[in-house]
This record gives sequence, structure tokens and C-alpha cells, in this order.
Amino acid sequence: MESFAICISGSMNNPPRTDHALTEILPTWGVLVLESHHSDQFTMDWRVHRFLKIIYVLRGKGTFFIDQQEIPFTAGDVILVSPNQKNRIQDDPNAASSLYICCIDEKVWSFDHSIPNQVAQVIHHRNLHFTHRIASAMRRMIHQQPLDSASRPICMVSEALKILELLVQRNQQARFDRPNLESDLEIIERYISYLPSHFFEEQSIDQVCVSLGIARRTFTKHFQKITGSTWLHYIHQLAIEHAKKRLRHSDVPVTSIAFECGFNDLSTFYRQFKRHCGMAPMEYRSQKSD
Repeated sequence: MESFAICISGSMNNPPRTDHALTEILPTWGVLVLESHHSDQFTMDWRVHRFLKIIYVLRGKGTFFIDQQEIPFTAGDVILVSPNQKNRIQDDPNAASSLYICCIDEKVWSFDHSIPNQVAQVIHHRNLHFTHRIASAMRRMIHQQPLDSASRPICMVSEALKILELLVQRNQQARFDRPNLESDLEIIERYISYLPSHFFEEQSIDQVCVSLGIARRTFTKHFQKITGSTWLHYIHQLAIEHAKKRLRHSDVPVTSIAFECGFNDLSTFYRQFKRHCGMAPMEYRSQKSD
């Protein structure tokens, strides 16, 4: 396995600090993540690179200079620098930054050269659901990257593609966003609109509340008011509706459909399906094919 430049912090309470931007030397598989904690003396010269750079701001605030743009940022923001864009960062004098920096070589998206344009929005301001997912993917990469294992390249590339997918989807949804999204109610409304295509990812209501930054009691109250349902019942309802479509229009085995719907075991899937539909999945399939 080849070696490459990386900075991994030892303790988040006292991470190593840098006065200058880290060197970006990508490995052969084309994905690198750097963890950069700036000192009070941090400076960065202009850079231009052929790869796509995605930055998650862990702490601090300042300004990104990208070509002719000046983009103020703060903790929780996600900034994108497209290939061949001149860029540098300047921290606020009173708030040195800590950043996750994901560098993705053009060969990773060689199957679709329009991807940089599809993710071209320069900054995504802090959104505790969306940016949490970007940060989680980068965090997984930080853990995978130092491992000297055969699975490291595919793990890194798969997480990079997941980040690109999130960014493409986010830009597609951006025209429906409301400006200055601040209230708990608006955040939950956005989350509910996101669920029909992502219900199978959800694991627990507590994890959702943490990712949204909303107290569980507040979340359940607003969720019930908007949907007329509890969170778990709503997730199961979306899953069963998906299962019904698959049972009607495909010959995919029930086991596979249960997996698609986010169920980890068949017994739970059968129980929920019968609760919602009044019959077992195979009985539903046979009736719809009559």
C-alpha cells in the first residue's frame, strides 16, 4: 500500500495545529481526507487543483476566496471548490478554523463528467440534517484512511460517491428550500419531505432528533401535528407502501423487498405488512396478480 499525506488529530481537546494549508497528495484511488486544525497564525496562499474539494467546517469562521467570490463561512457549513478554481481561506482573527477536507479526483466521477456542475453550489449553510450526513461520511473516511487494508480504496471511493450523491440530491431539492430556515417546525417539515426517498436509512427516532438538533418531545409533537402519525408508524407506512409497489410490479423475492424497505428480519416485515394491509405479503401479491 502506498503512503500519502494526512493529518489525523490525536485529541479533539488538544489537536495538532497548523500554520499553513496541508499538502494535498491524492493516492492512486483518487480520494483523500485531511483534518486541518488552524493555529492563530494560519495563512494560505492561492491554490489551483484538478480535483473537487469538499470542506466541512467543524469549528471557527472566516472567508473562503474562490476565484472572484468571497464566501463567509461558519461552523457546520459545507463549502465546495470545483476543479481548476483558484482558492484560499482566511480565518476570522478571533476564531481559527478546524476543517474536514475531502479531495476527490476527476477519475472517481469519470462515468459522468457533469458531476462538478451538478454540485456547483459553492456553500451549503449549516443544516443539522444535511450537513450532519456529509460530516458522518467524512468521519467514516477519517477512520478508514489510516488502515493498511485491501478494502481501504473501495471504502474511501464509496464514501466519496455517497457525498457526491448527497450534494447532487441537495442541489436538485434546493429550489424547494425556504430561505432562513431556522424554526424547529420548518426543519421538521423539510425532514418529512425528505423521507419518501430515504425512509429505509432511518434507525431510531433518537438518532433523528440528534441529527436535526431538536429535542425529542418537540420533534414528536410537531411530527404528529404535521403527519397525524407517530414517527415509527409513518416510517413503517412508507416502507409498506414501497413493498406493495414492489409486490405488484415485480417478481423480486419477499426477502429482498423486506431488505429494501429497511427491515432487518422477515418476521418484523411480515408483522408490519399484515398490520397495515390485513394480509401476508405473498397473499397480497397473489391477489394483485389475479
